[in-house]
Amino acid sequence: MSHIGILALFKEILFKRWLDKNAFKVLAEIGVGSGQVVLDFGCGPGTYTIPAAKLVGESGRVYALDVDKGALERVEKKARKEGLNNVVRIESSGGEAIPLGAETIDVVLLIDVLQEIKDIGALFSEVRRIVKPNGKVFVFPMHIGEEEAMRLAKSMGFTLEGKKARQVLAFSR
Repeated sequence: MSHIGILALFKEILFKRWLDKNAFKVLAEIGVGSGQVVLDFGCGPGTYTIPAAKLVGESGRVYALDVDKGALERVEKKARKEGLNNVVRIESSGGEAIPLGAETIDVVLLIDVLQEIKDIGALFSEVRRIVKPNGKVFVFPMHIGEEEAMRLAKSMGFTLEGKKARQVLAFSR
């Protein structure tokens, strides 16, 4: 890896740390709010799931999807500790399929997860299926690059609205 490549990776890591620490603020700024239905795809330990659940409130719902059962258990434990009853666990087999109905989701979060997906185009196709008309998709394309994420999202009919929080790509359906 070249010095430029190492520097770019270091900048991504620093931004991801900042993003994780400021998840609630960033989600509020990008428009996650009361009554929405959110999918946190590849939720991990709930860094974004829990703040999203607080923002959507009791009238909303957050689906926490991950392949790691231990991570999902941590999410559930955090949600209970915070008194949140609006987090729904979804265990994934690791594929691109999302077991949710068509046009049921207001916001999809794809934060530092695309590099784990074998067929990113198939994932964007599934995301398009589940997102409501005018729904939003937020992508932090760590490890794959913005250009690739934009190309794939646009090929599935998403419109790039711009960047949020400096490096998070915002798409609409």
